[in-house]
Amino acid sequence: MRNQIHILATGALLHDIGKVLYRSSSMDGRSHSISGTDFVKRFTDNKDILDCIRYHHWKEIKDAPLEKDSPAYIVYISDNISSGADRRDIEGEARSGFERNRPLESVFNLLNNRNGNKAYIPGEVENTVKYPEIVTPRNFAPEYSRIVSDFADGLSGISFEPQYINSLIELCEAYLSYVPSSTDLGQAADISLFDHSRITAAIASCIALYAESRGITDYREEYFIKEKNFYDEKAFRVFSMDISGIQQFIYTISSKGALKGLRARSFYLEILLENVADEILTRCKLTRANLLYTGGGHAYILLPNTGEARQAIENTIKTINRKLISSFGTRLFIAYGSEACSANELMSKTSDPESYINIFRSVSSQISAMKLRRYSAEDLRLLNSGRMDEEGRECTVCGVSSDLIYRDETYMCRMCSVFADISGDLIRKDYVFAVLNGRGNGTSLPMVSSGEKNLYLAPMKCEDAKRLLNNSPEKVVRIYSKNLFRTGLSLAAKLWMGDYAAKNEDGSLKTFIELAKCSKGIQRIGILRADVDNLGTAFVRGFIRDNDEENKYRYETISRTATLSRSLSLFFKYHINNLMENPEYSLAGKKGKRNVVVVYSGGDDLFIVGAWDEVLSAAVDIRNAFRRYTDGALTLSAGLAVYDEKYPISLMAEETAELEQRAKQHEHKNGTKNSISLFGLEHDNGSLVDRHTYDWDTFEEKVLGEKYTAIKTFFESGEDYGNAFLYNILRLLRQAEKEKINIARLAFLLARREPGENAPEKLKEAYSELSANLYKWSLNADDRKQLITALIIYIYTRREEKEDKNG
Repeated sequence: MRNQIHILATGALLHDIGKVLYRSSSMDGRSHSISGTDFVKRFTDNKDILDCIRYHHWKEIKDAPLEKDSPAYIVYISDNISSGADRRDIEGEARSGFERNRPLESVFNLLNNRNGNKAYIPGEVENTVKYPEIVTPRNFAPEYSRIVSDFADGLSGISFEPQYINSLIELCEAYLSYVPSSTDLGQAADISLFDHSRITAAIASCIALYAESRGITDYREEYFIKEKNFYDEKAFRVFSMDISGIQQFIYTISSKGALKGLRARSFYLEILLENVADEILTRCKLTRANLLYTGGGHAYILLPNTGEARQAIENTIKTINRKLISSFGTRLFIAYGSEACSANELMSKTSDPESYINIFRSVSSQISAMKLRRYSAEDLRLLNSGRMDEEGRECTVCGVSSDLIYRDETYMCRMCSVFADISGDLIRKDYVFAVLNGRGNGTSLPMVSSGEKNLYLAPMKCEDAKRLLNNSPEKVVRIYSKNLFRTGLSLAAKLWMGDYAAKNEDGSLKTFIELAKCSKGIQRIGILRADVDNLGTAFVRGFIRDNDEENKYRYETISRTATLSRSLSLFFKYHINNLMENPEYSLAGKKGKRNVVVVYSGGDDLFIVGAWDEVLSAAVDIRNAFRRYTDGALTLSAGLAVYDEKYPISLMAEETAELEQRAKQHEHKNGTKNSISLFGLEHDNGSLVDRHTYDWDTFEEKVLGEKYTAIKTFFESGEDYGNAFLYNILRLLRQAEKEKINIARLAFLLARREPGENAPEKLKEAYSELSANLYKWSLNADDRKQLITALIIYIYTRREEKEDKNG
């Protein structure tokens, strides 16, 4: 059956490739099914794969010379389910020319009751951010011709054997992500050909395994003749899992080698999640086409609703949690849930309009319940059997007191020792990460498996991985690469990963101290934590049309949900790197790559550390890029704080997390959230208050664009007024919050510091303008608050290290 799944997945992934040929004007009047078949014949003669491409529409398959067990019947029905519509009346190529030139529309156009009109110019996935824009339909044949040519080159470089299925998935993602699936004017064209084909492959794989479990071999009868009957069968199972303990695992470490440890731990958890997902897929005989989403410690997988799949889930998670106990105690735990569903529920086509939403509600509820009852009696006995250090010693990095070794004149646990050793390999572009059956020759980390045997994660050069595959393939379970399509490497899966890191000239990762020294003014590090607002609601209810009763649930389909999640992952896991490499805004006018390190950037959130002014600048760039990327359909909130490099990491993470929450609770004229909270909480009458929280527009336009710019422009014009003058202004503004007399004192201070009669006229005019603005802003509570924030930011850019030490 595993080989049949590979054939099905391949046929499903390529079933609509003729649509690209159609758009490139190279079909000579033929249907996309025929032209697609002829195209793929150049690379394989497998009849089943070619039949899946040739006969995936009703008018073609109804009289096709196929055996009753042909996988083409499964791809046919899966194509209909994936599209969310029976396309018997609308299939085929329109001949008006407009459909051929219709670009892929943004999936954010219909999100949250919007009616956007942005689209994408056809092209491949690149490291630069591809933003949606107003696109006038025109002849895109040259762009599609390049896609066809490059895609053909990619196909010629891979085998159609099972071990290369991930390469095919990656090839489709690279070249079909900005090709629309639909050619019909009556449908929204916001699902890419890649997303549609991937979901078709996932559904087809599930149907084949479901059919096998029920002893069905006549696919024509079951999935063509009785197609409508199948739509109500609970043939599918949506599975989700969630890793608990991420925050504690990553951030509860000492300051010694902290940045290397943070990045290594974050990376390890990302690979851990992917590997657990792959273990489940392997046990269920599926491919990564069925992996709907991974990120932020969460994953969703589409499985067949079979007893074998349910047993595989239970056994795999149980085994892996036992291994997590052995390696990490109670620090990491995986909770899961799954819900059986029908094709009609995946398409939101049942009598209950909330049926699709209820799938995810049920899964979420099961995960929450499992987190409340983590461990069985057997698990607890395993936890209590762990050996503690008899002399009370602890790891100087993470604080655990088991499995300690002595190195670098201190005690470390074995895991932290390995994290330190591999941290440099994580940022190397030429490295891949092999999951092996046994320890390799170099450094390796333990990696959980669904079986009794332990697995190990070993970083290595791509060339070394190829040699290992050629010489000892039995040792390799799978291979992960970062951000690069390595289609010629068997068993390899490409992972999008936010891995930007400021480096020294020798290629080493910059430390906290080195990043602080890159700051403008005071040598401090900045911490940024940000998170997409209301994302859970967007996934579950984002495509419900509250203002269109007739089409209210029309767009709530699995294909659209998968497209949304992949689009967000692409931004946070991949495009974030380009944003750091090619900054636009700079608080201090710096040029070149950011002096920051992306500790984590996942499906919807991020954690960035670096020179404080560059972290603040990066926050502005990320917000503006995200707003443009989603066309304003989604927003994010952020917390940003500035620290001495020796401040405990766990407190940095905790305090910025609190600032992020304050930003999400912020109420402003445009609603709530969509805000940034800076610097920290202050004591006020027994309460902790956030005095520097703003909606993004106010922060950028009023704090930075107006007040910070006015202050910076004057004080950097050549006349040195000294920092004491700035501190006095700041002190009076703060005191004016409670005693208005301080506004009069501010006016006196400003008047006393006016340039003398002999001063240049240009200086007099500049000071007069600044003085008038400062006084005007001091009179209004909102302007005064913004001015205080702007002054703090500007003072930081001027403040010297010795000044800070003197208080």
